Amino acid sequence: MKKNALSMHSTAAGRANLATYIAAAKAAGFDCIEPTITQLESYLNSGHTAQDIKTMLGELEISAVGWLADCERQGYEFTAMMKQAESLFAVASSIGAYAVEIINGPVDYRAVESFRNQTPYTGYMGLQGLDDQEQQTLTAKNLGALADLAAEFGLMLYFEPLCWTPIPTLKEGIPVIEKAGRDNLKIVVDFYHNYIGGLDADFLSKIDKNMILGVHACNSHEPTDQIPCEPIFRNIGFYEGNVPIKEWIDAIKSTGFDNWWAYETASRREQEEEIYGFAKYVHTELSKLVNG
Repeated sequence: MKKNALSMHSTAAGRANLATYIAAAKAAGFDCIEPTITQLESYLNSGHTAQDIKTMLGELEISAVGWLADCERQGYEFTAMMKQAESLFAVASSIGAYAVEIINGPVDYRAVESFRNQTPYTGYMGLQGLDDQEQQTLTAKNLGALADLAAEFGLMLYFEPLCWTPIPTLKEGIPVIEKAGRDNLKIVVDFYHNYIGGLDADFLSKIDKNMILGVHACNSHEPTDQIPCEPIFRNIGFYEGNVPIKEWIDAIKSTGFDNWWAYETASRREQEEEIYGFAKYVHTELSKLVNG
């Protein structure tokens, strides 16, 4: 992959199918894309093959495939997670992906809200209630197991902490990665989660560049006491929020990082834009921010 590659994140494609997503990324000049396993499986389950995806891609690369959720699962849920991971890694490998995204949990913010308020919730609750050290140790153990499995498929993994979970930012997440101790296990710097979690450009400028696999530039409303659910806090355009995007990109560049960069959006308005025009807009803005 070229230095400072620009990747078109799946969110920038709205609800477009995989073929349209790839075509728009090519037309806009992106170097790579970051599709979800849902997009890929929908295409493959329609009767197409992994080779069909490679043919559509041409010289366009796949920076990463998203995602495997609730990576801290224990007991029988751990067994189910590893089976899910094997299937995900097999698909990612078959289409020539470089990496797979791993996120912690509970992914459903309502589980965190219920835990804090001590109200009933019937879904997955994660490791809430355990002390911080135990949660980090168990998460690191699982990430190590996932990285070992990914290595069998020739894949890298990147960890993205979610801001409403017990491991909400890279401040807590980087020690987990270090504890896991796998060469093919890195991080992604996601602006939204780390902004909500209180990190700043100074923190980002001190991250070891060799630990960063990629960057998700994105924006956010100001944090409040409310659980930072994405439909509310991320429903905002490229430059409309409170994240100092240029400052944060410059901070990451100061580390010497030069891998891939993507723009991730949860703006309902942006996701309804005409895909070719919006893809070109995102590419232009990312190029100015990263290479300008």
